[in-house]
Amino acid sequence: MFDAKKSFEENLAAYKAACEGIDADCAKILFDNIAVLLEHGADRDARTLFNTEVKKALEALPVVEEAE
Repeated sequence: MFDAKKSFEENLAAYKAACEGIDADCAKILFDNIAVLLEHGADRDARTLFNTEVKKALEALPVVEEAE
């Protein structure tokens, strides 16, 4: 998936498309919040904020009952 000849933005777009193909809801959560890391780097505060926001979004997803 990663192509060293492409820009970061192109590789990120390809990664986003791949994630959406696997799980659209989780991809949306990831990419709705990834700006925190892109803007602030991966320092502890940015990672904490990113993780907090992702956790809140995941917890807000509806629970699907499994069939027996």
